[in-house]
Amino acid sequence: MTSFKINILIILVILCLLISCAEEQPLSTTTITGNVVGIVKPFESNARLDLMQGKLVQTTYADTLSGYFEFKSVDAGVYNIDVSADNYGRRSMNEIIVYQGRTTSTPDIILKPLPEQILTINPANDATNISVTSSIEIQFSLQMNQSSVENNFSITPSVNGYFQWENKTEGSKLYFYPENQYTTSESYLFTLSKEAETIYGDTLSFDISSRFSTEGCKLISISPEDQSTFNSPQVAIYFTFNSSMARNSTENSIQFNPALLGDFKWLDSKRLSFQPGSYLETNTDHNISGLDQLYDVYGTYLSGKSSFTFRTEPLKISSNYPANGATQISRSTAIIVAFNSLVDQASVENAFTIIPSPANWSFQWTDLTRFQYAGTTPLSANTLYSVTIQDSTCTDYWGNILPSKFKLLFRTGE
Repeated sequence: MTSFKINILIILVILCLLISCAEEQPLSTTTITGNVVGIVKPFESNARLDLMQGKLVQTTYADTLSGYFEFKSVDAGVYNIDVSADNYGRRSMNEIIVYQGRTTSTPDIILKPLPEQILTINPANDATNISVTSSIEIQFSLQMNQSSVENNFSITPSVNGYFQWENKTEGSKLYFYPENQYTTSESYLFTLSKEAETIYGDTLSFDISSRFSTEGCKLISISPEDQSTFNSPQVAIYFTFNSSMARNSTENSIQFNPALLGDFKWLDSKRLSFQPGSYLETNTDHNISGLDQLYDVYGTYLSGKSSFTFRTEPLKISSNYPANGATQISRSTAIIVAFNSLVDQASVENAFTIIPSPANWSFQWTDLTRFQYAGTTPLSANTLYSVTIQDSTCTDYWGNILPSKFKLLFRTGE
């Protein structure tokens, strides 16, 4: 028994030595990726596959014997796959999820054959989130009879629109544009009947069609931008939407904090401006909210962020006369100071000093953003004057202080 205990003790000592001598391995910083695989049918289509995540991530081609394709070393996330091949309909697969260290297999992708006169169509069949102003495109391999094609083209639900053509020696290309826009969050089916003719009178061997759905109602841009800083207190606010908006509801739903008085103006059905009736409070966060209550003329509510915030710049002197360091200034000149926003008049006058102080001079205010300091007594000849506005005393209309002292030196002439 004693020998057994000694052996156990020796083993424990050896294990402790091995652990203490082992090198500490650093944590790996390598990103673990995944793969996406699948089959495109017909095999011989030689389909091109684009892996998309807002933009192109990878491109690969399906094997012409087996239809097999693979995207390698893909970061974890959600992707779309766009599939296209000459003489076959385009196809989109949405919400392909890639996991770390795993292979995602897609359902078989089946492309519909196209008549020999057609190379590609766009949008792809089952495409989603298509822009409400996007064109429908059909690339032909031959010159087509334009009026015949247009008469045999249809879209459901019906859309008012117009055609444009691009003609080249290798074939015609048809574009169909909505007159204004498609309805938001709507599913469309466009069809070209087999009765469409080439310039030689040949018709298509069968009808073609493709289904797509449009994007929702979105705010494309806002100015000032969200979380932007040092914006002018005189800034106008601009909204740009992707869809024609319900105007009265939009104006009534947008809220400003601090509250702002002003006027909305529609630049067109998708662009709105708000011009504040006065200067904004300086050095302050201004919040725009209520955007989730907005909807377009089709009744689709705005998606995305419901509020935005921007910050105005601090109170500052935006211009002054004379310029700092100026010389040979007329003895009868007035000192002019302009601010970037409304100020508290009494605080400015209390913060203002001029050395040496001229006799019988006073403040004359144009409005609460601009004053001149002048009088009937000329300034002294060939004298250096120092003008100061004290930061701790000078405030804007809302009580926000001037962040740094303003000082101006100038010298008069004879």
